[in-house]
Amino acid sequence: MIKTRSFLFFALVFVFVLAPGRASAQDIQAGGTEKDTKNSKDPFKAHLIAFPFIYYSPETKLAFGSGGILNFRAGRNKEQTRASTIWAFGTYNLARQFQVMVKPEIYFERNRFFLSGNLRYERTPQNFFGIGNDMPSTAEESYTPRIVTIQLSVKKRFLGHFFAGVQYDFEQMTMEKVEPGGMLSTGSITGSRGGLLSGFGASLDWDTRDAVLYPRKGVFFQLTVDTYSAMTGSDFTFTSLKLDCRKYFLVAPDQVLALQAYIRSTAGEVPFHKLAFLGGESLMRGYYKGRFRDKDILAVQAEYRVMVTKRIGVVGFAGLAKVFPEFADFKLSNIKYSVGTGVRYMLNKREGTNLRLDMAWGKASFGLYVTVQEAF
Repeated sequence: MIKTRSFLFFALVFVFVLAPGRASAQDIQAGGTEKDTKNSKDPFKAHLIAFPFIYYSPETKLAFGSGGILNFRAGRNKEQTRASTIWAFGTYNLARQFQVMVKPEIYFERNRFFLSGNLRYERTPQNFFGIGNDMPSTAEESYTPRIVTIQLSVKKRFLGHFFAGVQYDFEQMTMEKVEPGGMLSTGSITGSRGGLLSGFGASLDWDTRDAVLYPRKGVFFQLTVDTYSAMTGSDFTFTSLKLDCRKYFLVAPDQVLALQAYIRSTAGEVPFHKLAFLGGESLMRGYYKGRFRDKDILAVQAEYRVMVTKRIGVVGFAGLAKVFPEFADFKLSNIKYSVGTGVRYMLNKREGTNLRLDMAWGKASFGLYVTVQEAF
């Protein structure tokens, strides 16, 4: 959840990114302009966008950092290969909070292989509201974890649009601080004292999207299963199953309707921070990330995207979701809702890399988000 004073962050991000000649390298090899890139012999040259930012909030005090997005196409047959992205950023503030992340998503020649990852090191104080779909806001308590994350996935394309692959997830969480007298301080909640997670998984994808970063038509279905146990070096034994279904409709040349159905189910000794949850910049915007969490979640989202100029777009979105302990316990009562609107600025017109600003409202909650790439 973003406080009012954090508007300074959003203003400065847009100043740095959108101001002419600032923090943008249209061609990292030649340093040319966008017009030069279009007229060059290789229209698929790597494209780097970098920007610094600074913001203030009551929780973080003065914070600053920088980030960048590298778009490129691997291999010789670039026109037949999807755009790859490497996203990296780092932040630090006077409250000694920090986060460093590198997130590559690379398609190799003609999309035969796909490599993705998430390498992250962070110390980020957060809020915990308990487990369940009905936890009141008065249950809020703070905790401060220090987390090292390494997630790697390799997939191979089979039979046209079908991908299959394996993945590995490593996470070391050290719990630096919990709120005295809170739920986490009792040690009765799984994962409240930190620990090591290590697990392997498999995924099956069916992907007919016309693009990855800004799809206009097609479908994306992904089934993922992950297993953590002592055999893989984990302190906790549990499984996670995720089904992510998306459909994109090209309503008009500059208008897209995006739909998503999302199911996640966990079983076993699941650490509280690995439970299914809603909130954040992607799933049910408008709620604090992890505001509601439990072993299972069912969510549906829709977003209508309109480009009003070649670079500027607007969107409207809505969603419904609920977390619950078992599918047998699912009921339609007390479903959470989310509605919102946003603005887009297309940083890379060829590949569709967007800077997005979203305002979203949930039940007695509000969220304001600035990030890159679409929510889904």
